[in-house]
Amino acid sequence: MKACVCRNPSRWDLLAVLRLLALSFVLTGSPALAQLPEGPRLAPPRPSPASVGSIPAPPVTRLVLPNGLVLLVQESPFEDIVAVELLVRAGVQQEGSNLTGLTSLIQDVLSDRITKDAAGQDIVEITGSLVTTRAEPDYARISLLTTPEHLEFMMGRLGQALRQRASTTPEVDRARSQALQALQGNQGAFSALYEVFLDTFYRYHPYKRTTSGVEGSVRKLDPQAVDAYFQRYYVPNRMVLSVAGKVDGAALAELIRREFASLEPVRETSVNIQWEPKASEKEVFLAAGSRLAWVFLGYPAPSLTSRDYAAMRVVHGILGEGLSSRLWTELRENRGLAYELGSVYPDLEGPSHMLAYIITRPNSVGESRRRILAEVDRLKQEGVSQRELEDTQRKLIGNYLLERETNQGKAFRLGLAEILGLGYESDMYYLRHLQEITPQDVQRVARLYLDSATLVVARPGGRFYLDF
Repeated sequence: MKACVCRNPSRWDLLAVLRLLALSFVLTGSPALAQLPEGPRLAPPRPSPASVGSIPAPPVTRLVLPNGLVLLVQESPFEDIVAVELLVRAGVQQEGSNLTGLTSLIQDVLSDRITKDAAGQDIVEITGSLVTTRAEPDYARISLLTTPEHLEFMMGRLGQALRQRASTTPEVDRARSQALQALQGNQGAFSALYEVFLDTFYRYHPYKRTTSGVEGSVRKLDPQAVDAYFQRYYVPNRMVLSVAGKVDGAALAELIRREFASLEPVRETSVNIQWEPKASEKEVFLAAGSRLAWVFLGYPAPSLTSRDYAAMRVVHGILGEGLSSRLWTELRENRGLAYELGSVYPDLEGPSHMLAYIITRPNSVGESRRRILAEVDRLKQEGVSQRELEDTQRKLIGNYLLERETNQGKAFRLGLAEILGLGYESDMYYLRHLQEITPQDVQRVARLYLDSATLVVARPGGRFYLDF
């Protein structure tokens, strides 16, 4: 991810404090593409555990340009910050195995085009704006944070960067050099082991590949490869532009037409990639260079587009999210097994995964694995009480509201739901779906998905362990 740092952070900090105070008032005032069956559609929401249905949300305007670009606008007249999120349907599936890291490299090229002039000087910092770019498995993301008075300038920079359909050798060389430096740097134990887990878990699915690519592939990326990919996938009918903040909707629509209407669409047929989660069960044992041990244990999980997604979010919240989760309480507080403990459940368009990981003593790997499996089995067999369910729902609702307290959170989540084909409205309905989850839903989803575990263990080599 590349960033151009804001020049005046104090103004942003003040706004963040005000948002958190407002959110605390609200909260204290209110009590996969995988071959898995979908759950039933949920019924109308019940009032517990928190009365969030009465919290009004500003209306969203949706406009589709003739070339297919989708514009979402959520006006907030009392906000001084405008967030712009451009999402492009380009990721690991589009790259293929021989072009890994290409989307990430193009994102770096676009970042430089937006923030720098022909002489390489930063021309955005003086506006106090922030530009970040990311490459995710399902999409590319360009984020802008600016003020209403600089919005037209920043949208002009974004539009100009996208209208330049051919790359130059210097900009590609510069981005490739930066990518190689990142790949050759110290990756960190978690990232390295997570890559091993993804490769083991997904096997032949594109999600096994990381967005940063591998050194051999990145070295081969040249302007010809960049241009072919950019002209095929960075097209308006594969884009969603989501804006939240102090803007005039009509004036913004005219600005977007002026900057983006000339982009030409490309029609393509999407291809669904099949994946069998039951074939993903594997165990990998590695020799680590440290004195500590890592245990990764993961299961298939529903995609963001699945009707089981909200229930699985609750399952994840019960098992591994936060200091009140079962895994934290049992492995860290009660057993003292964990130096560090966490869990991951990424939002993916295709088959996702729920991963629990722990850093422990080398001779405690076997017990840690057994305790994680025991907590998973307990949830599958005994389910969850109504009280624990409601506590988890409140935690997830709080996280949801915190993320969407910022204009960037609002713009991104609306755009993400739209780019993945759910429609922006689905993000607004998420809280309702979350409130509808019952103990029976939790147990059903846990039994359906928490099977065929994939295990990755890394601990000091040169020893013989008898704890499995």
